[in-house]
Amino acid sequence: MDRIYLDNAATSFPKAPGTGEAVRSFIDDDGISLYRTASALAESVWNRIYTLRTLLSDHYSYPHPECIVFTMNVTESLNMVIKGLVPEKGHVIVTSSEHNAVMRPLSEIGAHISRIPSDMAGFSLMEKARELITPETAAMIINAAGNVSGAVQDLEKAAEIASEHHIPLIIDAAQASPEVMIDMSALNAAAVCFTGHKGFLGPQGTGGAVIRRDIAEKITPLVAGGTGTESDNEGIPSSLPERLRGGTENLPGLIGLCHSVSYVSGCLESIRSRMIRIKEKFYEGLSAIDGITIHGPSLDEPRTAVFSITAEGTDPAALASRLLERGNIETRVGLHCAPSAHRTLGTFPGGTLRISPGPFTTDGEIERTLTLIREIINE
Repeated sequence: MDRIYLDNAATSFPKAPGTGEAVRSFIDDDGISLYRTASALAESVWNRIYTLRTLLSDHYSYPHPECIVFTMNVTESLNMVIKGLVPEKGHVIVTSSEHNAVMRPLSEIGAHISRIPSDMAGFSLMEKARELITPETAAMIINAAGNVSGAVQDLEKAAEIASEHHIPLIIDAAQASPEVMIDMSALNAAAVCFTGHKGFLGPQGTGGAVIRRDIAEKITPLVAGGTGTESDNEGIPSSLPERLRGGTENLPGLIGLCHSVSYVSGCLESIRSRMIRIKEKFYEGLSAIDGITIHGPSLDEPRTAVFSITAEGTDPAALASRLLERGNIETRVGLHCAPSAHRTLGTFPGGTLRISPGPFTTDGEIERTLTLIREIINE
């Protein structure tokens, strides 16, 4: 029985065509560290990494590719930005749908946290953020698109409020990019944190942050060490992007990410159109099954193709298990590392079954999944 993969909110599959070959080619044929080895290959590899920076700079509409730091994932990016901008025990405003990639670093530094209230669909009531601001507020962190509800937040309103009060705005784009357009310059965001292995269809172990230049020049890097540059200086390098990250980067992964982001950039409108069709087909199909509740926005509200569902009389884990056993359909069940989001949706502590298709999900796979869900529910 063919595999049906519906957990793209965890990691994308399949990856962009040719991504694996790009990684393998670097490992088998190049195998070089930038700024260190004297080699004819060094310039070629540097150019590919710079191409990646340029692609991401263009995607987020921030014309400073040198202000992009690469990390292992969006979690590391968020840790870097949060710990670099928020003082110990500082005050931070977050949405009520944040992932533990935000909440645990804040807990670690003892931050005082205020949550923007949310409606039952997962949309933050952004105007309420004004009431939470204090003279000590160090940052506002917004999850651009929910990994549980799929709700796409009003970034423009968040940016307006943050700008009025001169508060750094940090955007978690893990589930939003590239499906949701984020114009960093227009938003005047302090940082946009992204991952490479979800919507960008790249390898695990890749991610990064686009950090506004004035912040990139002063923020304390999460990891300090050798960069291959300014080696006479035992302090943090002054040049960008070197000052943002020490040590040897995951070059095989970044070469793969360069390939996948190039692919996505070249067919972005097609991917977005496809995801709209998939979103509509899944939402309409799930809505038509008696006993199924979709926890999150309606189809005519801003949302991604992430669906959290519960079934009347059926435990979410049992439903996931039966889908796997009978249809080789892979989903995710539980609290999805976002207990606050589930409290907002009223699904804590039981959690939900999350279905998250990707751009390569076929109509046949959608129909087969919907048919099997209906059969299980009607038993």
